Amino acid sequence: MISTANSTFSAFRNNYLAVYLTVMMSDWLQGPYLYALYHSYNFSMYDIAVLFITGFVSGAIFGTLIANTADVWGRKKMALLFCVTSSTASLIRLSSNYHYLIASHLLSGLSTALLYCVFEAWYISQHQRKGFAPALIGATFSTAIFLNGLVAILAGIVSNIVVEWSGSLAAPFVVSAGTLVFAGLLISSSWEENYGESKTNASGSVLKSMLEGLVVLKSDVNILSLGMAQTVFECCMYTFVLLYTPALELAIKNQGNKESLLPLGYLFSGMMFCSMLGSLAFKILSSRGIQTDSLLSLALFVAGSSFCFIVLNTANTSYTVLAFLLFEFTTGMYFPSIGTLRAQAIPEQNRTGVMAFLRVPMNFAVIAIMLRVDSMPMTEIFQICALLNFVGGLVILWRSLDPSRGAGGYTAAKTVEESHEM
Repeated sequence: MISTANSTFSAFRNNYLAVYLTVMMSDWLQGPYLYALYHSYNFSMYDIAVLFITGFVSGAIFGTLIANTADVWGRKKMALLFCVTSSTASLIRLSSNYHYLIASHLLSGLSTALLYCVFEAWYISQHQRKGFAPALIGATFSTAIFLNGLVAILAGIVSNIVVEWSGSLAAPFVVSAGTLVFAGLLISSSWEENYGESKTNASGSVLKSMLEGLVVLKSDVNILSLGMAQTVFECCMYTFVLLYTPALELAIKNQGNKESLLPLGYLFSGMMFCSMLGSLAFKILSSRGIQTDSLLSLALFVAGSSFCFIVLNTANTSYTVLAFLLFEFTTGMYFPSIGTLRAQAIPEQNRTGVMAFLRVPMNFAVIAIMLRVDSMPMTEIFQICALLNFVGGLVILWRSLDPSRGAGGYTAAKTVEESHEM
């Protein structure tokens, strides 16, 4: 009987991982050469920053609205919508027309909101409805992040190879679009549809789902503290995505070396290998009984230290790359930590909506920083990132020391209906 249950869970988990890793492959393929592609179109740093900002505005506004519909319209449908919008955005980037690229980032902002809300919400809902042990959620997320590191390494190598083979910096974006077609076929053929509980209870509309999500978010300090940590870490992560290539170019210039075509795909693979090691560290440390809050706090403190390391070594290429690798190690610890804590704290009824709202302040924080990339020295931006991570680490450290959490950790926040019953 136990063997049957284990095989049932393994099949369910492997199906989710196959989809998750395929969609992440498509996302990673675009990472190494996005800045370089836009630079080859002769766009200035400010022009490139505006494109990134467009994506974050889209994610904060349109992405939040669309992600909230998943609880009512169905998470499988929204996962398929992600495949459509993301593949379209990738193909548009083959054009150097700036207005088309604005449209591309509008679509990618929407698709990113779906990627980081819908897939996780679908998995947690199915996991709970099938009656699997709650502890297996964290194990699945840790495995997903670890394998995601392998996929990212592969994506970096593939992107480097296709650029060298084709002679075009746009080649990885074509491969990415093809990967999303395959992901869509997997989702269509193997996923069941699921909804937030509000759908089952016929509670009504997308607007009601959004309002209930806001009520839950506003009334629970545990979720708000997670939102704070998510905002500071992911704000700095996306800032890093924009700036790591020019930061490396600056270090090479300051060191007096002649700038040449950088093997960005291979560098990306190295950083993703470190992210994989961070995920492995999370798995080992959590298996030894270390609280997830403590691991998240550790990730934030180390991330802040890595940004300090970048600031102190702007004329040393080797140390700059080492700081990049250290930061990516923390991303491997961060994602399974935050995913596990969100699963514990956010009620199923409003899961996708609350998760979407948690991304809104992060989007606007990134916009605020990126609006200054052309006028603020890069070292000052990295100093801000260091400070934000240290503050986030202190918030989560306070959360872990909160006596109200008890030995078993926080439980999910009350739904709107449960609050009314009180």
